[in-house]
Amino acid sequence: MVDARTARYLACADAESLVTLHQEMLTSYGFRCFIYATNPIAAEFGKTGHAHDNRILHNCPKTLVAGYVGENLYRVCPIVKWAMSNTGAEPWTHLSSATPDGTALSRAERELYELFAAHAITAGYTVSLPQRHHAANAEFGLIGAEHMTQETLIDIWDEYGAAIFGYCHLFHLCATALPVSPHLRILTERQREALELVIKGRTMREIAFAMEINVTTVEKHLRGARDVLQADTTAQAAAKALVLNQIFI
Repeated sequence: MVDARTARYLACADAESLVTLHQEMLTSYGFRCFIYATNPIAAEFGKTGHAHDNRILHNCPKTLVAGYVGENLYRVCPIVKWAMSNTGAEPWTHLSSATPDGTALSRAERELYELFAAHAITAGYTVSLPQRHHAANAEFGLIGAEHMTQETLIDIWDEYGAAIFGYCHLFHLCATALPVSPHLRILTERQREALELVIKGRTMREIAFAMEINVTTVEKHLRGARDVLQADTTAQAAAKALVLNQIFI
């Protein structure tokens, strides 16, 4: 039998309500905000993939996200590097391992820890989810309550971590089923139709016949789809469109 909270996750029809519900759960365990990121188009395991392929949901301060994501500081974060090749949950013990004067850190690493300090981030957890395909990364950065110690958060995780991890996995499954985000460039109806026929194995002539247009126009629609999805090939465009819920077969 599905419990009430799980039913509410499954009933979410948009990203905003899903984020609100997830934070409600996290707040009860001592977390004040979170960042969720997945890159279903990541080129290979161990890499973060192209930034334009990232799907990010969060309820963190805009200044934090602007620095962490917008300035690419996440790329030097030790816990993100851990998540690229591991699954499970990992505490943010790195927050206390940085040298106070930053002499052992690169410039980007110093900026990262200064950003965390400016937002009073003293504890957190990263959740890295197991994927059906190793190239599809999905991670959560769960930020502890202001001035909470990492030791306190570890004690909370020891008792409730399995439940939190489960709800993070449920959030991910729900998020990937939602319609495409409004900030993404959307395929036109004809671009979608052409890509769907490509996936079905139709030749260019067959696609032209089915769409009642000529081959040159088919090529124009496919070229437009590649541009919209920032894909190098039509096959890559079709794969992106599928995982972004822009086409269905």
